[in-house]
Amino acid sequence: MKKVMLACLIVLTACSKPQQKGLVYFNDFETMKGWTPVWLSKKIVHSGTFSNQVDSTHAYGESFKQLFREISDNKVVKVKASFWIYVTPQAQGKLVVEVKRPDDSFAFWTCKEFIEIAPKLGQWQQAKAEFTFPDSVIRSANTIAIYPWNTSKGTFYVDDIRLEFVLGY
Repeated sequence: MKKVMLACLIVLTACSKPQQKGLVYFNDFETMKGWTPVWLSKKIVHSGTFSNQVDSTHAYGESFKQLFREISDNKVVKVKASFWIYVTPQAQGKLVVEVKRPDDSFAFWTCKEFIEIAPKLGQWQQAKAEFTFPDSVIRSANTIAIYPWNTSKGTFYVDDIRLEFVLGY
């Protein structure tokens, strides 16, 4: 009987789709939960089949967008971003974090220049950035958005994005 139950559990687990849980969100551009439509490329990838190509005609890369209350019922004070990026020599960009109020006005906007967090050009490199939210913007009805922004006519590619939200105590 134990073997039958174990076999059923294995089959049920194998058939279920992986789901993102808790305070960590991941996008390898092979799965898309919580992410908006994106310009995918097979040309230059870090892993899998696709990466997010951001160029002069697609100035904004894939955006993560959620209400604070959808991330956690507790106070979210910080986000840690980790991603792989391939920046061509002509490209310049930023990783943007913004928070908007329910009326779509900005409560918070900040960014990190790629040159600061990913200084090498023409190769894949892992970039990391942390953003702390001021107390005044941490409201359950506010929406957080995180996305790469191309500020040049060049091209860069983003892959394997990991966002970890940190709770305050």
